Amino acid sequence: MMKTDKRMPLAVYAALLITATASCDDWGKMDPPAGNQVIPTLQNVATFDFEADNTIDPASWQLFANPGGKLPSVVEDDTKGKVLEINGGYASLPNPLNSVTLQEAVSLTFWIMQPVEADVDEDGNETPHPQDLASPIVAFENATANGRLYLNANGGINYSAADGEWIENDPATVTTGYLKPGEWHYVAVVIDNDGYDYYVDGDRKVSKPVLDFDCSKLVKFANNVPVMTVGGKETASRWLIDDLKVYRNKITAKETARPNIGGGSNTPGGFDFANFEYVVGTPVLNVGASDCSSAWWTEFSNYYRIPANTTMNFEFINHTSGGGNWNNWNLCLCTDADRGEPGYAEYFVIRSDLFGWGDAYVGDNWTSEGYGDWDQFRADMEGATVNVTVTRKGNLVYVDAVAKALNGTVYKESIWAECGDENAVLRAFFIVDASYLEFNKDKCYPSWSVPVDTEVVGERDNSTAWWTVFSDYFSIPSGISLHLGFTNHTSGGGNWNNWNLCLCTDAERGEPGYAEYFVIRSDLFGWGEAYNGDNWTSEGYDDWDLFRANMEGAYVNLDIKRGGTEIVVNADALSPSGKRYVERINAICGDGSQTVRAFLICDNSHFEMNADDCYLFVPAFK
Repeated sequence: MMKTDKRMPLAVYAALLITATASCDDWGKMDPPAGNQVIPTLQNVATFDFEADNTIDPASWQLFANPGGKLPSVVEDDTKGKVLEINGGYASLPNPLNSVTLQEAVSLTFWIMQPVEADVDEDGNETPHPQDLASPIVAFENATANGRLYLNANGGINYSAADGEWIENDPATVTTGYLKPGEWHYVAVVIDNDGYDYYVDGDRKVSKPVLDFDCSKLVKFANNVPVMTVGGKETASRWLIDDLKVYRNKITAKETARPNIGGGSNTPGGFDFANFEYVVGTPVLNVGASDCSSAWWTEFSNYYRIPANTTMNFEFINHTSGGGNWNNWNLCLCTDADRGEPGYAEYFVIRSDLFGWGDAYVGDNWTSEGYGDWDQFRADMEGATVNVTVTRKGNLVYVDAVAKALNGTVYKESIWAECGDENAVLRAFFIVDASYLEFNKDKCYPSWSVPVDTEVVGERDNSTAWWTVFSDYFSIPSGISLHLGFTNHTSGGGNWNNWNLCLCTDAERGEPGYAEYFVIRSDLFGWGEAYNGDNWTSEGYDDWDLFRANMEGAYVNLDIKRGGTEIVVNADALSPSGKRYVERINAICGDGSQTVRAFLICDNSHFEMNADDCYLFVPAFK
């Protein structure tokens, strides 16, 4: 049963009935963050996919058979390929968490299946074996001190050590039925200082705040004991396990979402992002009467549908009558239904002047910058370019808006709210009120974050030689595009001593199936089977001496867009001096249905990846 998330307890507010002319001078105040905060770092410290022949390396893995059981082995599964079979035994290996420091949590993800097995009597009648819910699936242990922390298939945790014992979801007293036998399930577990979360196939089954035991002991134990096991000394049944990953700290919605397991190459996390209907109806890019005469709640944008754990991005030009602070853009977040139809309900409505209402609206959740002179604000909002993002994280929704006036003045506002079922599709739409909005079709798109494990790529002194240090691989499914944001650093020796990009097949460098479509550089050069130098277009490249100087500290927005067989790369580098270098190239790569990979390469350069600015995206308007 789904339980309330312990991490963000929210006050319950009565619905506010507010008139359109109300105002308040102190909205948006909040306590500043502490200056000595340490941001927990998510890091994948170990991955075991069992595809390589040496995954179970006898130099580090020890295999044991329990009485009547077998040694663990790698077997072939029709669905998952090579997987680890635990059949009345267990595997022991050095604890990968010993090499890092856990700040607040340990997390694991893995695929698991218990095959359906049965005894057959002389008449051919089958008696299915009972499901094994008690045996350890993954454990951390200190054999010499007889201490152990392990997970079971019942969604449970069992901890026993010198400093105490704690058991949750004990199959001796409760049966959860989270893992149906005979089916592959994706499990994600987070153990933190307050308790634990247990996800199955992307659904959070347990969110357990623990009040009667100090769960920081579990985190410290997992960090420090020498051994990790798959299976355990009690295991007598058969399990198949694949893609076991161990993480330092709390995983995000990206890792807890169920990965695709067959059934299409454009479904990261098991959701078909490429083909989802994000916009309802014929595109409406100009909202309201152009003379700003449209009355309140009479003219609307399209409905924009937002799936779970997705960000919807908007850009538009705002026009206003200038009569009131509220005569600008307005945004409503609602259920996945048309206004006035059954099932329609509003979570909140917010305005550009730090005001709003609705069942989920809490005025104390505003933060803002630049506001203070309302007369100037009304004037500045005429012709202002506005960027709005609506981001879903679990059942929380975050709205961030940045308005840049024609005179350069910037107004920033942010608000968050708790909005219903975290798995439900929500809708957003804009409303005018003696205002008029011109949407940029190309700047309206849904996106979802990609993990960035390596945030600094290359040596900081720019000594890294060519083709020796690489960024993470970034997989790009068919019909989906990738954005990477990073700061470029260079030795300045050559035009090529900056960022370099490779687009390749969905395979590891040097492994079977690996092939490069093309490699390109920031100085309008490249090579590869799909590369065609005639396909370059560029802006700002007029002085190579200045280019080499300007690329130090330049922020790069790199887009790799997929459309059928064509892949288009757009790179926009903004130097600290304000000089921009824009380049574009296109290439035909494969048949368009395949997943491809992208990665950056150093060459007497290094890059600082902005994890908050790396994401996959698709056009909202098809």
